[in-house]
Amino acid sequence: MKSMPIFAVIGHPNEGKSSVVATLVENDRIRISPRPGETMESMTYPVSIDGEDVIAFVDTPGFQNPVQTLGWMRKFRGPESEVFAAFLAEFRDDPGMAHECELLTPVRDGAGIIYVLDASRPLRQVDKAEMEILRLTGRPRMAILNCKTGEEQFLEEWKTELRRHFNMVRTFNALRATFAERMRLLESLRALEQDWEDALGLVVDVFARDWQRRNAECAALVCDFLRRVLGMAETASLADPDRRAEVEARLVTRLEERIRQEEETLHEQVCLQFRHDRRSFVLPEQSVLRQDLFSRTTWTVLGLSKGKLVAAAVAAGGAAGVALDLATLGSSLGLFAAVGGATAGLAALFQGERLVRGKVLGLGIGQRSVQVGPLDTVQWVFVLLDRFLLHYWYVIHWSHALRDEDFLPALADEGGKQGFTSTWNRESRGLCAEFFKVATAGDDSRAMELEAELRRFLEEELERMSRL
Repeated sequence: MKSMPIFAVIGHPNEGKSSVVATLVENDRIRISPRPGETMESMTYPVSIDGEDVIAFVDTPGFQNPVQTLGWMRKFRGPESEVFAAFLAEFRDDPGMAHECELLTPVRDGAGIIYVLDASRPLRQVDKAEMEILRLTGRPRMAILNCKTGEEQFLEEWKTELRRHFNMVRTFNALRATFAERMRLLESLRALEQDWEDALGLVVDVFARDWQRRNAECAALVCDFLRRVLGMAETASLADPDRRAEVEARLVTRLEERIRQEEETLHEQVCLQFRHDRRSFVLPEQSVLRQDLFSRTTWTVLGLSKGKLVAAAVAAGGAAGVALDLATLGSSLGLFAAVGGATAGLAALFQGERLVRGKVLGLGIGQRSVQVGPLDTVQWVFVLLDRFLLHYWYVIHWSHALRDEDFLPALADEGGKQGFTSTWNRESRGLCAEFFKVATAGDDSRAMELEAELRRFLEEELERMSRL
């Protein structure tokens, strides 16, 4: 790319400039504070894809003295093209104009302008002074309307005034912007200046391809995760047959912990794909993902209804083991009420139905061992997939501008379920059930074929979810 587009993000203090930059460059570490004047110096943040910087945004301090600045510029008697260079030369060492010098320097150097304002407050004279200063720059410029409180009673007044000073006006909430909204903003920047069309067109294409790559990687990660977890089992020697229950309990605990760690690793990998620091990622208080993977709440809320599980098993060929578990599923879910407590665990969760199979294996004369796992209910694969998809949904909707805030996006909720898999068609659910069947049976060749098919389906599903 010959010329990298650069945009200075400018506005009044505490109007959301740093939030816009953090969202556009996907950077959790950009300092954002409710106190005005936190940004003292201009900072340039490039967006790098495949090791190449493709676009950059400059986070600037807020205007400090726009009325005085505009007054000086109107009195300037030199050539209009030299007014900003003259202003910077005169006030470079003036503390009272430090912010103005910082924010106008990248504009003088050729940056485009993104003007951010809070349209939930009334228009003031100082705002008009800021707009006029930016109009005088002659640079391509867009205004972003950010209603911080959600109130829009002043929106039309703002739009009318902004149209007099800017090439384009858009609404953009940096705290809630989806990938699709970010792409539309980039498309709008492309239309600001004809000389930038080709460069910004490449940026839009690169962003779209990179997003597809992330979704493909996430689909591959979850398929690899499923292949490992669905076949997991724990085995220990059984020297004393009377201690079988004790050995089984120990193996169940060990199996649970291994699976939890696998899921935690998967979630961390998804966060990294979308440039989030896992430590700063906060789930909503009411999210089912806050529940343990093996809690009764998780298994009640996620997955499929009994009817859809039956249909999925039939579509997958209705293996005997799957049919058996479906027959007992209703009573096992009803058992949750009797288990009690918040942490059921595998052994308590499935007692009676023996969905975690405890097998006694002969190893030779006088030797035996106990095996726990793999989990032998088709519901398992849908619970795992729903937890992955729900986590993915939160990750892609978690703005890089958020700081210690909860955000709960609208979720598909069918029949009291929060699971995404409940919205899939019969064929897609059948594919998952068949993959579960062959993965737990150890049919490696068929599992590889189904995994490739499942991965392609999940790539399409993730792409669809990210466009909502």
